[in-house]
Amino acid sequence: MVDDKTRMKPEDLAVLMQTLDDAWNAGPNSNLWDTFRKRHKEDVAVYWPGQPEPTRGRHNHDMEAVEFFKTFPDNHLINRPYKIFLAAGNHTCSVADFTGTMKGPMKMGGKTIPPTNRSFKVEFCTVATWNDHGEIIEERLFYDLVGLMNQIGIV
Repeated sequence: MVDDKTRMKPEDLAVLMQTLDDAWNAGPNSNLWDTFRKRHKEDVAVYWPGQPEPTRGRHNHDMEAVEFFKTFPDNHLINRPYKIFLAAGNHTCSVADFTGTMKGPMKMGGKTIPPTNRSFKVEFCTVATWNDHGEIIEERLFYDLVGLMNQIGIV
C-alpha cells in the first residue's frame, strides 16, 4: 500500500489514465503500445470479470491484451472524455463506453469460438491503484460480461 507521503496529484493520475487508454485505443501494433506496457508494474495484478484469479504480471497482461485485439480488432474505449473519472489518493476510477466487433476467434474454456462479426457496446469501469512511479500495481476491470457475450451472439 502507498502511504500518504507518496500520493500523486489527481491531475497527474488523470493524465496517466488517459494516456494508458489512448495507448489501448491505438492497439498493440502502434508505437503507443509501449505506454500501455509501462503503465503496468512488472508484477501487476489485473482482475477481469469472469476470471476466478487475476492475471499476474505485465507480460501476461500484455499477452491477453494482444489476444483481445485479435478477437476484437476494432475495439475502442471512449476516454475523451470519460463518462465518469475520479482520482483520490493513488487510485483512479474511470467509466467509459466500450465497443467492438468480434472479427476473430475467441479462446474460451479450452474451446475456440469462431468469429460472429457481431458488435458489442458496454460500459467499462477501471479501478486502478498506482505507485509513485506512475505504474498500476492493481487493476480491477468491470463490465457486463454476459451482456457483451449476448450481444456478440455466443450465449
